[in-house]
Amino acid sequence: MEEKKLTPMRFRPERVERKWGIAEYRIADLGYIDSVALDGWLSGNSISDIMQTYLERFTGEVPFEYYGTQFPVMVKWLDIKGRTSLHVNPDDEAAEQRYDAFGKTALWYVAEAGADAKLFLGFKREVTAEEFWRKCQDGTVEDLLNVVKPRVGEHYLVTPGMVHAAQDVRLLEVAESSELWFRLHAWDDPEAELHLEEAFDLIDFKPYRVAAAKGDPEAVTEKIAVTPQFSVSEIRLMNPVRIGAENNGSFLLYACVKGAGSLAVEGMTPLHFHAGEAIVVPAEIQQLALTPEAHGTLLLEVTLEPRKEKDGYIDPNAEPYLKGEDYDGLEGDELPDPELN
Repeated sequence: MEEKKLTPMRFRPERVERKWGIAEYRIADLGYIDSVALDGWLSGNSISDIMQTYLERFTGEVPFEYYGTQFPVMVKWLDIKGRTSLHVNPDDEAAEQRYDAFGKTALWYVAEAGADAKLFLGFKREVTAEEFWRKCQDGTVEDLLNVVKPRVGEHYLVTPGMVHAAQDVRLLEVAESSELWFRLHAWDDPEAELHLEEAFDLIDFKPYRVAAAKGDPEAVTEKIAVTPQFSVSEIRLMNPVRIGAENNGSFLLYACVKGAGSLAVEGMTPLHFHAGEAIVVPAEIQQLALTPEAHGTLLLEVTLEPRKEKDGYIDPNAEPYLKGEDYDGLEGDELPDPELN
C-alpha cells in the first residue's frame, strides 16, 4: 500500500505575554510549547508527535542525522513595546554538557521599528569581566554596549556568547530549537532573577563590530544567513516561483514577513498564507510553487545545510529541554526560566 503523502502545513500560533510585549510562537518544538498543525490530514497533531511518527520524511535526512526527533528550528515573532532584559545564549557544547539541551543561535529580522527602537548587540570595546559585573550592579551597563538603531528589512545574527537585548521593535526570530538563555541585567526590574554567576564563562567580552545587513532590493532570492544550525534566504515574491527541493536533504520552511501568497504542490490543495504565518514543507515534497497574492510579498526561506561532520555531543535520541526537568543534578528551579522576560 502506498504511503500517504505528507502535506505542507501551518501551525497554530501560541501567544505569550511578557513584561516587554508579546512573543508569538509560530513553530516550536520545546516541550512546554508544542506547535499544533492547522492544515492537511495531520491537522490537530503536535509537531513533536509528527516528528516521532514521520521522522526524516518530515525533516529530511540532514536534520534527522543531527537532531533526531526534535524539530531543529523555531520561528517566533517578538512584538517588543518596552525593553527586554540583557541576555546571553550558550553554544551547543556548553548547553549539552550542562543541561542536556541545545544552545541558541538566532537571526533577528526587523519587520517594524518604532521611534525609540534599539538593538543592544555585544560590546563596543573589549571589557573585563570585573568591569561588566560592576556596570551590571550599578545600572550603567548600557555604556559598554553596541547600541544599534534598526531599520525595517535589516537582519542581525545573534550568536552564542553575544550579550543582547531589544527595545521598541517587532522582530521575526529564526533560531535553534531552544529557549535556553541567561539573564544578565534587567534594567529597572528589581524582581527579575539574574543568572550572572552561571553565565559569566559564556560571555564573549571582545568588541563586536555591528554591520547592518539588508538584502538587495533588486534580488528575487538572496541568502542572508548561513550557520551550522540553519540557512535563511530572503524571497521577494513578485511573480510565481517554482522551487525544486529534491536534493537538499532537508525540509523547507517559509515565514511570511509581509504580503500574502499561496504555496502549491501537484495533487494537493493550494495553501494560502499571509503576513505573520509560517509553513513547513516536509522534506519528501520535491517540487512546489509560490505565488504572490499581494504587492510586495516578502518571505524568509529556512532550511538546513549539510554539515561536514556529525556533532558528537548531540544525542539524537535525547528529549528536548523541558521546563522543570532535572539536568545533571540541577533541580528545575535552579535552571534559567525558558520564558523571555
